[in-house]
Amino acid sequence: MNEDKISFIFISVLVILLTIIYRNPLLLLLLLAIGLVAFKYSKINLKSLVYKIRIFNNSSDLSNIKIGEGYIQKGNEYIGILLINDIPVDYKDLSENSLRSSIASFYKILQIGEQVDIFFRKKYVDNIKYKEALLHKAQNLRIIIDSDPSNSKAKRELEIVNFLLDRISEGEYPFKYEIYLLIHSRNKERAIQLAEVISKGLEGLNIRSRLANRNEILSIIFLDECKSDKISIPSQVPFLTPFSVDKLPKFQLRNDGVLLGKDINHGIPVFWNIDSSENPHMLIIGPTGAGKTEFLINTSLQLALNYSIPIVFFDTKGDIKQRIIKRGFDVKIFNPLYHGISLLKSNNIPIQVRTMQIEKILTNSFDLDKVYSSIIFKLVYDVLEDYHSSKISYLNWDIIDEKAKSMLDEITYLYISKIIRIVKSLDHGDNIADLLVPGINIIDLTTIKNETLRKIIMYSVITDIYNKFSGSVDDGTRIVLVLDEAWTVLKNEKVDYPLVADLVKRGRGHGIALSMATQNIEDLGDMSSIYLDNIGLLIFMNNGDKEFWNNTVKRFVNINNNEINNNLAFLGRGEALIRFLGDPRPLLIKIEVVN
Repeated sequence: MNEDKISFIFISVLVILLTIIYRNPLLLLLLLAIGLVAFKYSKINLKSLVYKIRIFNNSSDLSNIKIGEGYIQKGNEYIGILLINDIPVDYKDLSENSLRSSIASFYKILQIGEQVDIFFRKKYVDNIKYKEALLHKAQNLRIIIDSDPSNSKAKRELEIVNFLLDRISEGEYPFKYEIYLLIHSRNKERAIQLAEVISKGLEGLNIRSRLANRNEILSIIFLDECKSDKISIPSQVPFLTPFSVDKLPKFQLRNDGVLLGKDINHGIPVFWNIDSSENPHMLIIGPTGAGKTEFLINTSLQLALNYSIPIVFFDTKGDIKQRIIKRGFDVKIFNPLYHGISLLKSNNIPIQVRTMQIEKILTNSFDLDKVYSSIIFKLVYDVLEDYHSSKISYLNWDIIDEKAKSMLDEITYLYISKIIRIVKSLDHGDNIADLLVPGINIIDLTTIKNETLRKIIMYSVITDIYNKFSGSVDDGTRIVLVLDEAWTVLKNEKVDYPLVADLVKRGRGHGIALSMATQNIEDLGDMSSIYLDNIGLLIFMNNGDKEFWNNTVKRFVNINNNEINNNLAFLGRGEALIRFLGDPRPLLIKIEVVN
C-alpha cells in the first residue's frame, strides 16, 4: 500500500474521530471533499471499492479474488464463464415433441457441471426506431433479391426480417440480450474444461457459445448496462432458456396468398401461401351448416382471381353455381349429359395405362371385386389393342359388349353387360379437360341423381385432368379441383385401385391442387392416412362435440383441454381452427367473405 493511500486513510480516520468528539456531523462534509479530491487524482479506485463491497463483502481474503479470461477465482473456488453468442431464430419451427426433446437436451448438457448458473440480461430498445430499421433493411434486401433472384442468403435474411416485423406488429417488444453460463469447479483447469465441454454440447443444439473475456466478466459483476448489439424478441429468446413453444405457425405460410380470414385471438388477417405450402391440397371437416361450402367457394374464387388458373367445381346440389353467380362471377358450366365423357379415347396415353385407368374408374364406381375388375381390364385392353393394331376400324362399347358375350358365361355376362350399357350412355363426348378455361368451371351434376353415374363422371374428369397436366413438373399450381361433399367419391375408394388418393400424392408435382370438404374423418375411407399426411391446409369448422376435438382434432394439432372447453366447443358459424402441413400450431380464424 503506497504512502498516498496511507495518508488518505489517516486523514479519514482523523476526521471521523473529530466528528465523534465534537458531535458535529458537518465535519463529514470535509471527509467527502477529501474523498472526491483523492478519486479525481486516482488516489483511490472507486470501481474496485464497489466491486469489493457488492460482490465479495463476505470474503475474508480479498487478495485471493482474481478475474481472468473465461473464469473467476474466488479463494479456492473457480467459475468458468460461457457467453452464449448466437441463438438461431428457427426454434419456432420445432414440433412439440422435438421442442420438448431439445429443452431436455439443453438442461442435460448443463448437468455436466456440479453447479451451473444461468445469467440472463435484457434491455428493451426503442420499438419504433427498431421497426424503421427493419423496414429499411427489408427494402434493401428486396432490391438485392430483384437484381439477383438466386441469392439464397438475402432471401433467408428477408424471411427473418419479415418474421421480426410480424411479431412486433402483434405486440412483442424487441430487446438487447446476453446469456451467460457460470460453471463452478474446484480448480481453474477443470472449470475451463467443463465450460468447453458444455460449449461443444450446445453446438449440437445449434447454440453457439464461447468463453467470456475479462471485460465481459467485469460487466456482469458490476451489473453494467447491457451493451450487446444482438436484438431479439420474446418469441425467439424466452427467459432462462433458448427454447419456447410459439403458438403461431410459420410466418411465410400465413403472410401472403389466399385470405382465409381474421385471427380471432390477434385480430390480424391470416393468409395461406399455397406456393410456400408443403402441399397445395386443402381439406375442410365440419358438420352440416358449419360453413364448409362457403369456405371452399371463398378460397377458390381468390385462387381464380390471383392465379388466373382453372378452378373446377363438382356441383352435386346446385348451390355452388347459384352462390358464385350471385357474387357476380362469370362461370363456365358443363352438363355431363350433354358434353359426355371420353373413356375409350386414349389421347396419346399408352394402351395399358389407359386400360388401368378405365379399370380403376369402373371398379370404384360400381364397387367391383378383383374378379370383375380383371374381366373389365381384359375386355377393354383387348379391344383397344385390336383398334390400335387396325384389326377393327372403329371403337365403341358395343364391340366390348360383343367380346364379353363371346368369352363369358351367361351370368357373368349379364352383370358385365349391365355395366357396359350404363357406361355407354355417358361415353359419347369430348374430353372435358380440354374445354376448361382460366376462372370458374362448374361440372353440373344436379340433374344426375344416380350415385354411380356421378362417380363415373367425376372419376373420369379427374383422370382426364391428371392426364392433361401430368406432362410437366414443378411449374407451380396450374389447376384446382373442388369437391364439396367429398365423401361421395372418397369413402368407398378401394385401396388397390386408388384414383383421388393417387392425385393427392402426386398432384403437387404436376401443379394440380385438390380442395375438399366433408363431415368427418371417417368419410375419407380406408386411405384416410394418405389424405391427412398430404393435406397442406387442414380446417376444422365449428363443432360443439368435445369428443370431436379430443379424439379427432388432437391427433393433428397442438390443443389442450382448456382450449377445447373454453373456446373450440363454442365456435360459431364461419369460425374454424386451421393447421398448416408440417406445423402443428393451430390458428383460430373467422372467415372473411370475398366479393
